[in-house]
Amino acid sequence: MKKVIFGMLFCSSVLHAQLGIGTSTPQETLHVNGTLQVTDGIYLGGNASSKGSVGEWGQVLKSNGPNEAPSWSEGVEVPEATGTLIVIDGAFVVAQEITVQMSADFSNGATGGIPVVIGNLNNVIIDNYSAYTGTRISNSFLVKSDGLYQIKMNIQIATDRGTSPVIGVWDNTIGKWVARVNDYFDLPWEEYHTYTLIAAVPLLATHTYSFKAANTSSFTIRHLSSGETGSAPISQVSVKRVR
Repeated sequence: MKKVIFGMLFCSSVLHAQLGIGTSTPQETLHVNGTLQVTDGIYLGGNASSKGSVGEWGQVLKSNGPNEAPSWSEGVEVPEATGTLIVIDGAFVVAQEITVQMSADFSNGATGGIPVVIGNLNNVIIDNYSAYTGTRISNSFLVKSDGLYQIKMNIQIATDRGTSPVIGVWDNTIGKWVARVNDYFDLPWEEYHTYTLIAAVPLLATHTYSFKAANTSSFTIRHLSSGETGSAPISQVSVKRVR
């Protein structure tokens, strides 16, 4: 009977022993003090009847905290585009961004209620997804993904006193404004009034958009400011994804 008890104790000791490689005082079941070379897969998790998962190509090892087996997870991919990094649905994305200044003044006759595309918006500051097109007489842009986008427009206008010019972003696909601003013009023709639009609106990847303006009288949009302090770009538009 004594021999049987001794054998049971010996087996229990072996089963719960800690193995040290390069150390005489192992701290865990397997303690390696030095380098480790693996020439085949590393299987995580599993049990007495399963050897666990070797993961997929490109996955990285992730700790799940104390007393939990680590697991394989997708690594963080660094986007290549230039811009602001945001998180969409748990993934890092470079926010699409378009910023454009005017290269020259733009003048147009009365439009009534029909907006016209603002021309000369072709001094591109940033267009990190190559989604904008601007010429002397037209402009348009696309968004690469559905989302919420911040729109900013700073436009300096000269027109007839008593009119209310409108500027904004027009959805060319459905023929409607998606964001706009207007204000009463109460200055002589030779003076300019600055119109500013700041809004966050949902935009769709399947639609095409343009920066447009409208007025009941002829108007001029100025590309440079002037005065005692000097001259600098004044009319500028931008679109940036925020969510």
